[in-house]
Amino acid sequence: MRKWMIGMIAAVLTVVGGGYIYTGYASGDFCRLDKQTVCYDANNGVFKVEDRSTITIALPSKAMEDWFLDQFYLTHPGHTVNFDFRIIENLSAQQALDLGVDIFYTDTHQAALLFDRLTPFDSRIDDEASTEGIVQFTEVINMEDVLFRPFSYQGLLFVYNKTMLETLGYDVSTVTDTNLPQMFSRWEDLIELARGWKSVPHIYNQKEINIVFPLTFEEKWQFYPFLTAGDWHMFEDNDATQAGFDQENFLASLNFLKTLGEVTWDYSAQPKDDWLYEKVINEQIAPFGMAGPWMFVEQIEELKSVDYVFSAFPTYQDKQLKPLVIVTGLVALKNEAPSLTQEILRILSLPQATQTALDTTKKILVIARDQLGSFEMSDNRRQMSLAFTYSEIEPIVALPQNTAKLGFDFYLEADFMYILKSVYKQELTPLEAQQQFIDLYQTWLSENNR
Repeated sequence: MRKWMIGMIAAVLTVVGGGYIYTGYASGDFCRLDKQTVCYDANNGVFKVEDRSTITIALPSKAMEDWFLDQFYLTHPGHTVNFDFRIIENLSAQQALDLGVDIFYTDTHQAALLFDRLTPFDSRIDDEASTEGIVQFTEVINMEDVLFRPFSYQGLLFVYNKTMLETLGYDVSTVTDTNLPQMFSRWEDLIELARGWKSVPHIYNQKEINIVFPLTFEEKWQFYPFLTAGDWHMFEDNDATQAGFDQENFLASLNFLKTLGEVTWDYSAQPKDDWLYEKVINEQIAPFGMAGPWMFVEQIEELKSVDYVFSAFPTYQDKQLKPLVIVTGLVALKNEAPSLTQEILRILSLPQATQTALDTTKKILVIARDQLGSFEMSDNRRQMSLAFTYSEIEPIVALPQNTAKLGFDFYLEADFMYILKSVYKQELTPLEAQQQFIDLYQTWLSENNR
């Protein structure tokens, strides 16, 4: 199953491999802690710890450090461990090595760079935990062993102004499983809404609302979900030489873009093709938009007595649009205290660790859909955690002849937004645009795959 990925991840390593090789996992009272073996105490459901060990841990908050120490010494009274804590939210691969950190949080791409140095989570750690809605974030790096436990999200989500819609007379009381209003759960619904928007005045807070959704071509990363409208996903065949621009699914996404362009989304006297998503939140210029965790949404809600709701993107022709998301997770490097490492990973994987992180950080945490009701958090954070489960991470696929280069680098480097904008403006047909994408990628590939 995807054996290509192991070789790919090993190939894209920019950090010299190494570390300790563990001889195995064992259980029972007679298991010897020899700096190579993991010993599990089945009676108490904990891992034994190498006494007088030194280990460095980076955690996202001081409160998590305090909670961890309480849990550790409650379980292992009388043991002496030299813990060196760093309060750092997210480390790159090189930073972790430079600082000598053994256990830390990093994103999926950085974890891949450390692939041959990571220690697998023991199978007895949270082995019955649900992965509903979040398995897609780890299926590559955790293909054979669990090396990465997802922790938090960063990215843009679909958002709607519930207060505005209610004031304008729309029924948003019934919502879908994706947290969208039933009557606006599809792009077809929004297209119909936009077509008739100016037929009647839409007055909110004593001003006319002239924008339905501020679609913009200003930034590539946030635009990705619109390219998934035809159920297209870049490098779906896990081959960096085949981006998938020749697929019918990509053409369907371009046709969706053409359809969006046939509708007026901004009825302002001088409509702008600018980034207006912050203004959707700060100035309430439209009922629908995009927002991220960094936009101080909860503070603005309280200040302006407005209710914003985060959700998955509306579907199109029953296909779920999927934005990109950066996922940060817990990893551990191989070290001279493998059993202690597993015990630390076990404690940091407890539900109480999740609740402590919710209580002491502002992060949006990776929580399985069916477990979201088990934790205390604000409505917005719960909404965002749910909405992010309908996202995907950037594909980690390297070029075969230049493994230091990822195929997705094309998406970040190439100049193609003008092509998409031309389709939207009806200046290019979807077929013409598709051919331009095919040619553009082939040119980029020939220049970089060597």
